[in-house]
Amino acid sequence: MLKYSALFICLLIILWLFARDRKSLPMTSGGLWIVLLWITIIGSRFVSAWFASGVEIDSSDVLIDGSPLDRNIFLTLIVTGAVVLIRRKPAWRIIFASNCWFFAFFFYCGMSILWSDFPFVSFKRWIKELGNIIMVMIILTERSPINAIIAVFARYTYVVIPLSVILIYFFPEIGTSIDADSMDIACTGVTINKNSLGVVTFICCLFTVWDLVYIRTQKEKTTDKVDLIRQVILLCVMSWLMYLANSMTALLCLVLGIGMLLIMKIPVFKSQSRFIGTYSLLLGLLIVYISSIPAIREAFLNTVGRDITLTGRTDLWADLWREPINPLVGTGYQSFWLGSRADFLWEKYLYHPIQAHNGYLETYLNGGMIGMFMLTAMIVKTGSNLNKYLLQDSNFTVLMQAIFVIAVLYNLTEAMFGRLTLFWVVLSVAALYHPPLHDSMSRHTFSRTSVGNTTNKELT
Repeated sequence: MLKYSALFICLLIILWLFARDRKSLPMTSGGLWIVLLWITIIGSRFVSAWFASGVEIDSSDVLIDGSPLDRNIFLTLIVTGAVVLIRRKPAWRIIFASNCWFFAFFFYCGMSILWSDFPFVSFKRWIKELGNIIMVMIILTERSPINAIIAVFARYTYVVIPLSVILIYFFPEIGTSIDADSMDIACTGVTINKNSLGVVTFICCLFTVWDLVYIRTQKEKTTDKVDLIRQVILLCVMSWLMYLANSMTALLCLVLGIGMLLIMKIPVFKSQSRFIGTYSLLLGLLIVYISSIPAIREAFLNTVGRDITLTGRTDLWADLWREPINPLVGTGYQSFWLGSRADFLWEKYLYHPIQAHNGYLETYLNGGMIGMFMLTAMIVKTGSNLNKYLLQDSNFTVLMQAIFVIAVLYNLTEAMFGRLTLFWVVLSVAALYHPPLHDSMSRHTFSRTSVGNTTNKELT
């Protein structure tokens, strides 16, 4: 009885949080509710995974047939989202030109279906990736896209963070699992593993910190105390969830992201923003240097509480490099972890990997050297665009830049490029964010009643 009372109170809190933002941060169109439902599903569990008879996400990625329930839900959202987007008649020429390499990478993934051993499975997964792009474009074609993305992710935070706490403490049969590596109890919350919970928490936390640091600290703001207390409480809950998740990758990403947000508030550092690409490259080289020297790598990993194999990742990478694939074009879009290759690796690794735990290696396995070239070009173009917008004194671009840098580094130990993940959706927003397009669509102001009014010029 206690656990159902806790769940009922949690739902009341979520409804109250939604009601608080109904006027101050409204969902300005029906399309945004479609986006919210989409990211809530991919940023927690597929619908079938909530039922005992459903297909868990870990297995649905390797089962060729997948779940009919999930397939129908995703297809409904994609078709509905496409109708919304078509009715808006966006300036496609400007959209494609804003990041041509992003779309080149997407279409190359679609082309690689032709040489996949499982073309129909690859096609279904590519259609879901099309759904990601549709949802991102719905956000970016709103009259105030910055308002839209903050409204969506605020409500996403209100749902997944409180529910994760309730599931972990009152419904452990849902909110926890047995870690395949340590055989200890792992906290998963609304997600399916501790790493996913870490990513969800870190993204929600980064948006909340940005809101506090860049929106509520405007000189002309009059802060609503209740709203401020709410944000601080949410941050405390997210910090506790990050501790429970025990995901070192997510924690390091969060520390780096918050550090970037705070540093960019300091004028002397913000004036050096044009060199952020160089600094990111140096940071990447430093990570490679640390990884290449066993003594330094071991000392660093011991400091953060991880073993020298990065929880078996280095062994997996060595095996994956030995797998016979076409080095030029790979195995086809999201095809590597299907069939006999997956069966062989599943026999060797207890935790049954369904990704390479490295986004760049994963891209190579599925798309070969051509895929890696496309991905690299997309990363360079995205970084160049964000750096240009950052020089225009854009506070929102600071958040997108932090997400971009973190994504580049995050993919050293996890794979999320071109996959149905929350992180890839957020990175896609950063890649396709194009202020000139948005300025031509709307001259509306960004408004949040609880913290005053901020014009588009101040944010974009």
